Parts: sequence; structure tokens; C-alpha cells
Amino acid sequence: MLYRLSCFILLLSSSCCSFGQLQFSVDNGLVLGCDSTPLPPGATIDVGSMQIGQSGSAGLCLVNTGATPITVTGITLSTADFNGSGNILPIVVQPNKGSVPIVGFNFKATAAGTTTAQVSFIDNAPGSPQVFTLSGTGFTDFGLNMFLTASNSQTVTAGQTASYTMSVTGVPTQTGAVNLSCSNLPPGASCAFSPIPVALLPGNEFMNFQMNVSTTARPAASLQRPGFRLWYSLAAVFALALVASRRSFKRATALTCFLVLGLLTSCGGGSSSGPPPPTPPGTFTFVVNGNSNGVTHSKAMVLVVK
Repeated sequence: MLYRLSCFILLLSSSCCSFGQLQFSVDNGLVLGCDSTPLPPGATIDVGSMQIGQSGSAGLCLVNTGATPITVTGITLSTADFNGSGNILPIVVQPNKGSVPIVGFNFKATAAGTTTAQVSFIDNAPGSPQVFTLSGTGFTDFGLNMFLTASNSQTVTAGQTASYTMSVTGVPTQTGAVNLSCSNLPPGASCAFSPIPVALLPGNEFMNFQMNVSTTARPAASLQRPGFRLWYSLAAVFALALVASRRSFKRATALTCFLVLGLLTSCGGGSSSGPPPPTPPGTFTFVVNGNSNGVTHSKAMVLVVK
């Protein structure tokens, strides 16, 4: 059975200093604890892509980063496609402490395509209930997933490379190469995969691959140096003065051609391509696409650039 566990956090904001911040984190199945990167309320937690008839789940833990206890009195789900298990309410999270995994969000793929649900946490923190979205995808051919402990969000400084560990999961009858590509990358960013393509063979339904997203550093501020245009402007003034003094048509024609050629050279002729633009700071959502036998599946990823 394909059993997909991933790591995410929901950060619940607090408007009163007497309350703490309650962080929701998905247990990755290997290392207990909470991820350090929060997701805002309303964000989507992707449980993963599963073959129809198989299940995936995510186990949540809570962390109270404030100075007073937080009590969770209710957890509700908007659809029966997802269900929560192992919850004994109320749940009290002490200040500056975390809980053991408390919530199992289970999803069983019953049809091809993406299914979503709204999950609400009712507690005594400001802004209750806190609501976010669960997402799970069923497939009949292949799907894209994060590899166990990996996260779909990476943070880098412009000029650095973000690495994502992912997997292609197929059904027993799915064979052939899965070609990978990226779309909607931020300016100055590019992606590369290893290996590429990913080969699915009979009986080999799970293949890992690495995706590296390279960004472009922002240049440091520097003084502008006079370039070719300045020198040709000075030459133009000299040429005009020379023409005015000697009234020579041939000389004026030659100087005009000289100036035009120089300006084209200084501008690069408009045919050369410059370096990639610097990658701006911000949080960007881009898409990884996998294509095999004419079928394409995609997965949303997050890149945070400082």
C-alpha cells in the first residue's frame, strides 16, 4: 500500500499578547517534531497522489510558542473523503511545548483527479476556528509526490540552488519514460532534474528523482561607468563642428556612417542576448510537470527567495 507522509505547518496568528501562536505540523513518519516553516491560515496541505484504491495520510502535531496554554476543543472535516482518527478532545498544548502526533488525516483515492476538504480547528486562540485545505489526488497511471521526509517548500538566497527530493509512483501496468519539466518559475530561475527521464518498468512502481532550482544573484550597487554611447556622442559633436567648418559633403557622409556603425556596435546590434535577470525576493509557486505516454500530471511547489 502506498502510504504518503509529508511535512507542512499551519501558523495560527494571535492578536493578543496573552495568547501564544499555535503551529500545526505534519509528522513525517520518521522523525517526530514540527517543521520550522509556517503556512498561513487558508493554505493547502497536499496529502499526496495515490493509485485508486490506495490510501495516504498525514499525522499532525501541535506546538504552542506562546506563554499561555492553548486548548483545542474541536476538529471538523467538510467531506467524508478525508477522515481524522486518534483524537481525544480537548487537547491542551502547554506554553513553549509541542504535542505528540494527534491527528491522522486519512485519504483514500476512489476516483481519478484531485479531491479537497476543509479542516477546521476550534480552540481558544484568537481567530478560531482556523481553517485550511486538505488535498489528495487519485490516478490510474502515475503520480508525482514528495519523497517521505521532503517538503514541497524550499528557502534560498538569490544566487543559490534549491533542491527538492521527489518521486514518480506508477501502477503495476504503467511502463515507459516520464519526462519532467517546470513552469511558472520566477524570473532568473531555472530547473534541472536527475535522472531525466524517469523510467517506470513493470514491477518497479516507485522511482525517486532530484529537482534542483537555480536562482540568479542580484548585483551589488555600483557606480555607472561611461560607455560607448558617451564616446560616440562626443564624436558626434566633433563631427558636426568639423562639417560646419569645412563644408565637405564627402567628409560629412563618411563621418555619419562612422557614427551610425559605432552606435550599433555600442548597443550590441540588438541581436545578442544578455544574462538572465536577477531573481527577486518573494514567495513563488511554480509547477512540476510529468509527461508519459501522452498523459501529463502536475504538482505545485513553493520557492522562497530572500
